[in-house]
Amino acid sequence: MSAPAEVGAPRRRRPRLLLVGSVVYLAVIFGGMLWLGISIEPEWVALALLVIAIAMGRGRTFIADWTPFLLLFFAYEAMRGFAARLAPHDLSGLERWLFGGAIPTLVLQHAFYRPGVIGPQDLVAMVLYFMHFVLPIVVGFIFWVNSREHYWHFIAALLLMCFLAFVTYLFWPSAPPWYQLHDVVKINQQTVDRLWGNTVVVIYHAFNPNQFAAFPSLHAAFPALAAVYAWSRYRALAVGLVIWTLAVSVAIVYLGEHYVVDALAGFVYVAAAAIIVEAFSRWRRRRTTTAAPRPARPSA
Repeated sequence: MSAPAEVGAPRRRRPRLLLVGSVVYLAVIFGGMLWLGISIEPEWVALALLVIAIAMGRGRTFIADWTPFLLLFFAYEAMRGFAARLAPHDLSGLERWLFGGAIPTLVLQHAFYRPGVIGPQDLVAMVLYFMHFVLPIVVGFIFWVNSREHYWHFIAALLLMCFLAFVTYLFWPSAPPWYQLHDVVKINQQTVDRLWGNTVVVIYHAFNPNQFAAFPSLHAAFPALAAVYAWSRYRALAVGLVIWTLAVSVAIVYLGEHYVVDALAGFVYVAAAAIIVEAFSRWRRRRTTTAAPRPARPSA
């Protein structure tokens, strides 16, 4: 009676081993890229995940399911760099009103930033900031592995949120704290310059195609949206994503890349995108059910 259990044990262990191996693989790849000063852009993330999909025997399905999303995502990133054509708005007044005259970025930098020294908080904040592209794609991959339908709901909300943000950047551009406030230090650029020297232009500016795309903050919105879609199915992952979202929100404010109001606006865009996508999905499901032909009743 023990033989079947022994035969089935390797099968149960294989997904766990593949999961652990994938996490280690991604950590080594992306950690090495950051250390060498190579910007982690969506195409690198997609190629790394394609290797995992091939190892799972789902390479063709990955290409079929992910190609439309990646093409639209790349198009969004390309367009975002040309969005601002109007004078950027200064949100420092709104930030001061919200926090009783204080600017949280200045408060954090005065407390933790040391000129000429790369502190651990600078490195952690920089890594959180540079994982902007990695996290939503990796989380989407987790959804895709377990449920293609759930994956498409998440991706639809992600693309809709990006579109709404792009429209905002196009017609209502806003400047980050480092641009508007002279006392704010652009910590990322200082840190990257000390670590990699002349490669600062290649690395840092690759993550900033449009310096006036600050409101809403997609750095805060991406992990928040992932947490929303993970909550009902992957509670442990969702809790981790909530913590990640809070950490990213503090990091982007400390780095001088966003105001707190930018992050709060990002959460509003998360709610709007999720509500619209889920409402449309429910409407489509009801319509499909109503339109389904009923079987004919036998005549008396």
